Amino acid sequence: MRVHKRVVWFTGIGVILGVILMGGCASSKKAPVDRVAKAEMAIDRARQSEAQTYAPLELKLAEEKLETAKASMAKKEYDQVRRLAEKALLDAEVAEAKARSEKTKEIALDLRKSIKEIRREMDRLHASD
Repeated sequence: MRVHKRVVWFTGIGVILGVILMGGCASSKKAPVDRVAKAEMAIDRARQSEAQTYAPLELKLAEEKLETAKASMAKKEYDQVRRLAEKALLDAEVAEAKARSEKTKEIALDLRKSIKEIRREMDRLHASD
């Protein structure tokens, strides 16, 4: 009786593992078009935030990874496509964040300069009174 239960138990485990493995294989056979599209949109957002000027290296890395992902898509190397598209997305998000940060720094610097000029002008006006 005990042997029968063990056989049933091991068979059940085997079936479960088989289903999991088949599910993993089936998911890698589907083209990850959505991930590539998300990476493309992230790169577009980075370009709109002037990443070419403020984060050119990060933007270039994202673009290169996306191009490699597209080449892998043509070869139906979907696991590679997923990894590269995800990396391209992250690089694009870094490029966008860096570009926004650098633009904000420029704006803050311009504001400081303007404030200094206004103070100088106010001091000049008070001195002439």
